[in-house]
Amino acid sequence: SNGSWPARPPRPSRPRGSEFPSPGMYAYIPGIWKDMVLSMAGPETWAKILVEAGISSEIEAEVLNTATRREDLVLEIFGATCKVLALPLDDALRAFGRHFVTFTLRSGNGPFLRSQGRTLPAFLENVNSIHNYMERDHPNAKFPFIESTYDPVADTLLLTYLSIRVGVSPLLLGVIEEIAARLYGLLVS
Repeated sequence: SNGSWPARPPRPSRPRGSEFPSPGMYAYIPGIWKDMVLSMAGPETWAKILVEAGISSEIEAEVLNTATRREDLVLEIFGATCKVLALPLDDALRAFGRHFVTFTLRSGNGPFLRSQGRTLPAFLENVNSIHNYMERDHPNAKFPFIESTYDPVADTLLLTYLSIRVGVSPLLLGVIEEIAARLYGLLVS
């Protein structure tokens, strides 16, 4: 482990009425999903996905805004993507997990991610610290909790993944596969 983050300073209070509409997924997720679709299938396919999801360009702009948005619209986009691309949801989520890491590295966050551990087990021990750090900028986000137990004798990791979102564990698998490959040169199974 690289240790833990320093104690969090007190969060500044928000003026009345400035609260986010409701807890949910931040637009980074649908924006990165859109980036994945565009890189895999192009803008015409993205347009078909929006039509399938019943989302106009005005609503797309709202969904992609960086404030918290209704998860039901994001989930509509996910479902429409699976339908248009004829992909099972688990496969789409796993591909998204891998793309999420690629996008994060491409966005200049490689040094930050690399600083989270010299080994994959050390990195995974620090994932919750990364989420805690992100909570400073996104206080209403609902980040998952990941517990990692490494057995050096068997060279195995036991992961416990807790999230308010049901059925998204394939996303975690994709993230771990890509982190392992990109940061540590490992193929995990």
